[in-house]
This record gives sequence, C-alpha cells and structure tokens, in this order.
Amino acid sequence: MEEKKAEDKITAIYVMVRTDELRPEDQGSYQPLIEQQKSACMALLEQQVPADDRGPVEVYTRRGQLLMDLERQRLRRLVVEDLNRLGSSAEEVAGLRFELNAAGIPVLSLKS
Repeated sequence: MEEKKAEDKITAIYVMVRTDELRPEDQGSYQPLIEQQKSACMALLEQQVPADDRGPVEVYTRRGQLLMDLERQRLRRLVVEDLNRLGSSAEEVAGLRFELNAAGIPVLSLKS
C-alpha cells in the first residue's frame, strides 16, 4: 500500500458512550455525552497541537471505521477522552495501542 503524505492525513477524534454511562437526564440519548467528549477532545487538540499541524479533523463514533482508516493509513493522530474507550477489554486496548504505535500515530488522551 502506498504511504499517504502527512498533508493528506487526518486527525481522528474517537468518541463512544457505554450504555451504563447514560444518565436519566439524557432520556436514552447518547448524543449529549458524545458531544461532551467531542468538545473535550477538540479542546485538548487545540491546546496541544498547533493549528497548522492538525490537518482535517474527523469524528468517529464507530470503532470499525476508525480501524479501517488506520489500515488505510489515513490517520495523522488520534484524540480520545480516555484510552479505555479504544476497546471493550484491556487486551483490545493494548492491541490497538500497539497498532497505533507501530504506525507512528501519536495518541492524545485526557485520561490514560
């Protein structure tokens, strides 16, 4: 597969909400919690990465799509609220962190 140029790559923000995180005031909607994560991740990105180095930003809510774009070498960096959100088990999180590290993709996280 041909390596993509840095300017062609995106900054990925991955957000996800687990069912047990829903609050009564959310009325069964994941959207408020997703928006909170997205805002927190954008703030972290703006704080730590100069604007001219961010590239386009895409928000992912589906892990499968994120993994496909990782395989396609579309990612410049990944921003996530909590590293534990990268998988449903410690093994999944470790596996994805290994893949990201092997691909040279930095991960920014509010929580480790």
